[in-house]
Amino acid sequence: MSTLGEIVRDRGPFASVYLDASHDTEDAAKALELRWRGLREDLARQGADEETLGALDAAALEPAVGKAGRALIAAHGQLLLNRALPRPPAADTARWSRLPHLLPLANLAGTALPHVVVVTDRAGADLHGYDGHGEQTTEVQGDTHPLHKARGGGWSHRRMQNKVEETAQRNAALIAEAADRMVTGLNARLLVLGGEVQARTAVREELSPRCRDVLIEVDGGSLADGADDEAFDASVRSLVAQYQHDLDNDVVEEFTAESGRDQGRAVQGMERVVAALREANVATLLVSDQALGRRTVWASDDPALVAVREGDLRALGVDRIDELPADEALAGAATATGAQVVITDDTKLWEGVGALLRH
Repeated sequence: MSTLGEIVRDRGPFASVYLDASHDTEDAAKALELRWRGLREDLARQGADEETLGALDAAALEPAVGKAGRALIAAHGQLLLNRALPRPPAADTARWSRLPHLLPLANLAGTALPHVVVVTDRAGADLHGYDGHGEQTTEVQGDTHPLHKARGGGWSHRRMQNKVEETAQRNAALIAEAADRMVTGLNARLLVLGGEVQARTAVREELSPRCRDVLIEVDGGSLADGADDEAFDASVRSLVAQYQHDLDNDVVEEFTAESGRDQGRAVQGMERVVAALREANVATLLVSDQALGRRTVWASDDPALVAVREGDLRALGVDRIDELPADEALAGAATATGAQVVITDDTKLWEGVGALLRH
C-alpha cells in the first residue's frame, strides 16, 4: 500500500473501480463489456467527468487470464492505477470520491511477500523477483557445450562425461549466484525453485545458506519454447499466498499479544487509531471491513491528517476539512504514512479498527 503514496497525495476527485475481469468463458469479453458499461454509468451518476471515464475505458475492457479481477484508479482524465488482481471482487464497485478508495485493494491485491522464482535447466535459468513494487527479471545463460553425455565406453567416454558434469556444475553455480543476488536485493522471504530435477539439485547445492533457509522446490516449470507452465504457476501462487496468509496471521497474533500487555504497542477503536495515524505512528492498520459500515471521519487536504472530530483538525490550523467515509480516509492515511494494511476477521476489533504502533 505504501507504494501508492503518490496517488493518495494527488489532487482528486478520483474514480476507483474494482471489477471482475475474468476471461474463462466463451462470452467473457461481452460480459466484461456489460459490467463496465454499468459501472461507467454509475460513476457518471456520481459526478465523474467524461475525460476521466474515457481514461478508464480501454483498461476496464482489458481481459485478465482465467479467473481474476482488476483495480483501476483515475483522476482528471488520467489513468493512475491499472492492476490485475489474483481473484475477482465479491461484487463490482465504482466510487467517485475525494480520495481514492484503496481498502479493497489491500484485500484483493494478493501478496506483497518479497519472493523469487527460479526455473532452471542444465544450460541456464529464468529468474523472477517480486517485492510489492513490481517484477524484476533476469536470465542466466550458461555454457551449452558439452551438455549431453555421449554413448559408448572407454577413457574418451569417461572424459566426455566429466566435461558434461563440469559444464553443468559451472552453470549451476552461475544460476545460484544470480539467485543469491536477487534474494538478497529484495530481502526475499521465499525462494521457489522449479525446472529440471537434476538442474534443481545442482543449483540447490550451490546456493548460499541464506537462500537455502527460504528455499522451496516445486515440481514443474520449463524453459522450453511453448511449454505450458500453468500448473507450475498455480502452485507458486498458492504457495506464496499461503506464506502471505501466515505472515498476516503473525501480525494478528502480535496485535492480540500486544493488546494484553500494559503499555503495549496495540490500540483499537476509531479515536485511538485515528490519532495514531495522524501522528504517523502506525506500523500496521488492521481493519474489519464490514464493521466500518457507514462511519465517517474528518480529513484535510493532507491525507495523513485525519480526526474523529472536526475541532481536532481546526486546532492544528487546518482550513479545508471534509467529512469522508472512514474506509476511504483511514486507508488513505495509512498509505500516505507507509503503514501496512491488513484486512482481518480473525480478531474482534472495537469499532472495526486496530493498529500496531511503531513505538
